[in-house]
Amino acid sequence: MRDVLEFLPAGGIKQKVDILTVDTSRLLPKLRKLCPYARITAVTRLEEVPELPPLQGLEVDWHVLDHRKEQLTFPEEAFDYVLAEEALTTCYEPYLELMALGKLVKGTGELFTRFYNVRYQGVLEALRQGEFNYRAEHLWAKAEVVRLMDDTLFKEVAFAPGEQDGGEEDEKAWAELGFDDFSRDLATSVWLVRVCRSTAAVANLKSLYSPELRRRLAFLLHRVEYDIDPEASFRELQELCREEQIFPDYLEDFIGEACAHPKKVFSFLSSRNFLNNL
Repeated sequence: MRDVLEFLPAGGIKQKVDILTVDTSRLLPKLRKLCPYARITAVTRLEEVPELPPLQGLEVDWHVLDHRKEQLTFPEEAFDYVLAEEALTTCYEPYLELMALGKLVKGTGELFTRFYNVRYQGVLEALRQGEFNYRAEHLWAKAEVVRLMDDTLFKEVAFAPGEQDGGEEDEKAWAELGFDDFSRDLATSVWLVRVCRSTAAVANLKSLYSPELRRRLAFLLHRVEYDIDPEASFRELQELCREEQIFPDYLEDFIGEACAHPKKVFSFLSSRNFLNNL
């Protein structure tokens, strides 16, 4: 069985990153090996988990609470990665769960989770026999998960099979009955999910300069965009770009993402030959 750590970069992460695990304690030994310098915070609702022998010596900041009932009190945008395997399966309110976890992910960060596939051929066969044994867990279809992530302001949803049947005969039989089988969905009992707080383009923009600088840059560009003392704003923009060494490609991409009327802003800057002189 594969797990959500499949989504980490090949070879792990050697930088100091902040990682939160929520009811995903079983992966902590493997996570520590992959991310030896990470600052790891772990939330578990079981008091005995932090004392388990395999979890000793991992340098983890433990928090024992049931996050389904109690609010997580970490600062917003505190973590580069949030690993919450059960966020979609045992949560009480999926929308509220994802919104709460999303607030903890940095603008350049990612959330990893998983879900049981309601379209799995084993589930379909059980339903045909009049059985449905899932009482404590939610089941989802990939399309539902995409909509949920979109509703909770996540971007760029990616899936990978967590548990998948080897043979294809049974799934072919279901496909012949009219069930779509894109990416062997009918043979996959568990899907792993990775979602980002920002698109790749926006994440790259956020990774290069501080939030304070980006807010100031957006403020000046919006003043130019909406003709609010544009000449004074332009002079401040020049000074900011010079002091912070903002390069042309970055500024062009930033305008494309931050401005509702990028052509107007580009036209204003081009008339002053600004981008060519950065």
